[in-house]
Amino acid sequence: MMPDVTGGDALRAQEQMDGTQVRFEDATGKNREVVDPQAWRICGSRPGADQQITSYPVVLLVVPDAEACPDGVSG
Repeated sequence: MMPDVTGGDALRAQEQMDGTQVRFEDATGKNREVVDPQAWRICGSRPGADQQITSYPVVLLVVPDAEACPDGVSG
């Protein structure tokens, strides 16, 4: 099952999902590379929270800490 990591630190979420393939994706669509996950916050995920993980990698939709999550971004 996918844990609810929304709002959390991207690095901490990656560590929490130890052993699961994780890919970070810029939630704004700007395709910025996540070099330091600790400086990014999670807006949503695919699959969404509490859903069965059926494919890998799990995608974490993230924005830099200083930015707000875009409207409508979730799992």
